Amino acid sequence: MVIMIKYGLYHEIEKRKMSFADAGDTVVLIQNGIFWTIREAYKKYVKEGVKVVALKDDYLARGYDEKDSPVPLISYDELIEIFEKDHKTAG
Repeated sequence: MVIMIKYGLYHEIEKRKMSFADAGDTVVLIQNGIFWTIREAYKKYVKEGVKVVALKDDYLARGYDEKDSPVPLISYDELIEIFEKDHKTAG
């Protein structure tokens, strides 16, 4: 499953969505979901084996430097590839 996270750290629904991810799932941080990368806050909510990535354009738009990202940064094209591989999505 692909789980889209677009709101920041204090959004209760986003915390729940992250906790639903199981091994083999991908969590994609977009828009203000990028703030989950701060101090690697996402680690508290995701299980082992869950892949976490962030949309590069959104990460850079919030003033962060690409080299500082604790998760892989992906392009829009790579996001489409993720959707094509896994047809189940929670957003």
